[in-house]
This record gives sequence, C-alpha cells and structure tokens, in this order.
Amino acid sequence: MSQDLALLVALQETDRQLAECQTKTRQFAVERERIEADFQSRIAAFVAAQANLDAVRHRLRDLEIELAQFQAQFNKYTADLQRVRNQREYETAIREIDMAKKSATQCEAKIAEAQAVIAKLEAEVASYAPDIEKRRAEMDAALAENMRAEAAYLAEVEIIRHQRREMEAKLSKTWLTNYARVSKLRGGQVMSQVINGACSACRMRLRPQVHSLVRQGIGIHTCDNCGRILFYRPDAEAPPAERASLEKAAAAADS
Repeated sequence: MSQDLALLVALQETDRQLAECQTKTRQFAVERERIEADFQSRIAAFVAAQANLDAVRHRLRDLEIELAQFQAQFNKYTADLQRVRNQREYETAIREIDMAKKSATQCEAKIAEAQAVIAKLEAEVASYAPDIEKRRAEMDAALAENMRAEAAYLAEVEIIRHQRREMEAKLSKTWLTNYARVSKLRGGQVMSQVINGACSACRMRLRPQVHSLVRQGIGIHTCDNCGRILFYRPDAEAPPAERASLEKAAAAADS
C-alpha cells in the first residue's frame, strides 16, 4: 500500500472516530439535562408547595389592599354621617357604613384564612429543606463530574483533530479534495476495502486490471460504481477455495 493510500485509510479511520466523538460529546449535554430533570422530578412536591405558598402570599397582599380600601370607605362614610342634613342622607350614610363594615369583616376573615394556609405551607416547605439541600448537592456533584469528564474527553478529541491535521498536511490537495467530495456524496464513507475482487461498500466486482493494481498497491483507484477510494489488505481475503466458490457464484449471477 502506498504512503498516500495509507494516509487516506488512516484519515477515514480518524474521521470515523471524530464522528463517534461528536455523538459522545452530545451525550454529555444529554446527561446534564437528565441530571437536572431528575432533580426537578425529585423535588416536584417541594416546587408545588412553594408555588402554592407564593400564590397564597400574593392573594394575601391583594386582600390586605382590599381591606385598606374598605376601612377607608368606612372612615369616609362615618365622617359623612356627621354632615347629614336630612333623614334620607342619614339613612344613606348608615347603609354605606354597614356595607363597608360588612365587606371589611368578610375581608378580614379571608385574610385570617389565607394566613393560616400560609403558615401550613411554610411549615411544609421548611420540612423539605434538608432533603432539597441534599439532592441539590448530589446534583451539583454529578454536574461537576460530567463537566470534568467532558473536558477530559474534549482534550482527547483535540489530540485526534491534531493528528488529522498532520495527515492532511502530508496529502496532496488533489486527493484531499477528492476525499472531501466522496465523503459528502457517501455520508462520510470514503474508503472501501477490496475483498475477493469486489468493492466491499457497493459489492461491485472490479475490473481485473484495477483489481490487480489495487492488490499491488500501485496508484490510487476508485470504484467505477460508487466512486469510493479502494484499498487492499491481504488478511481480509477469503481462503482460495472459498474465494473460487465466491467468484464462481458471482460469474453465474452475472450471466
């Protein structure tokens, strides 16, 4: 096998490794998402209780504003009572005072109810605190380990990329261009091993002359059918008897 062809074979193997690296690199991010999702699922009860607590606190603030408004109305109507000029104005003032007082009383009852719910929810939320902190620490540790492993892995990937750049520097621009073209057309599978006189990628039998040249390692040749760059390794050949049987079967199929 010529040096250029050996480099192309090595380049294909390197690209295969890098493709696997991309998949594994994505897996680190997927694992981080899983860790965080697991944490969220484990603290779902706490999150629900906290959300309820926030909602009731918000409702309490609204009730307190309403109560202040009713109290202001009660004070206004009480002051108006001192300025009535006739029986009709007196009755109207009394009616408005009663309505404001009733509304304030109802609002106070709702405030008391909300305060009781808040006390209960605060106790519930507080009860989750120790477990939440433990699970958060576990999540942080798992995320830190994930990031450490990812950084170490990316350092290894960078070594592979550096090796690839060194291979590219040793290859001619023509073959690098051909390699890139075939890679794009064939989904990254550029090289094809010749086994028993056929292209292992598309199963097309080679012309005898091409087969002979590839076996001898003379020049760089491509498959007439799929365009992949061909290479040969003696240890991949079938035993003579089996190869003869395969060739006979191929010839029968061709006829």
